[in-house]
Amino acid sequence: MMEEISIMVAYDAHVFSQLHDEDFLTSLVAISKPRSMVPIKKLKKYEKEYQTMRESQLQQEDPMDRYKRENRRLQEASMRLEQENDDLAHELVTSKIALRNDLDQAEDKADVLNKELLLTKQRLVETEDEKRKQEEETAQLKEVFRKQLEKAEYEIKKTTAIIAEYKQICSQLSTRLEKQQAASKEELEV
Repeated sequence: MMEEISIMVAYDAHVFSQLHDEDFLTSLVAISKPRSMVPIKKLKKYEKEYQTMRESQLQQEDPMDRYKRENRRLQEASMRLEQENDDLAHELVTSKIALRNDLDQAEDKADVLNKELLLTKQRLVETEDEKRKQEEETAQLKEVFRKQLEKAEYEIKKTTAIIAEYKQICSQLSTRLEKQQAASKEELEV
């Protein structure tokens, strides 16, 4: 069926290229002129006339020439299709190579990002460990300073109490000394 259609199309193209019949050309020009409206009956009539004329020309043409022409047309179509196939195959290979390169680059980038992620995670763990250790050290230092502060406050209180006691003793001794000096003066004056 496809061969018949392609043969008919090729033949139609050949027939139109070799038409020398003035009457037929005139009638085609008359038919092809734009009209406001062509009745369907006339169109069917023209179609029947065209089909009849085409069949008569097909019968008049040498089948060998027709087959040679069809063979040449098919060979040209085959070569054109082979060229298109080669072009498409080349484009496919090129696009596959480009896609593979893109995939390789994406995989390389993913590897680099994974390595960076692992390093960042490792640094995060190390930083968290260091932070925890520093917090423990800070807590220990706070405890040591708190104990030292308590001890210092206790020492200050103790020292303050000793000083107050010393002042009281000194005051008592001063008062006693003054009393003894006054008593000695009185004894000397008598």
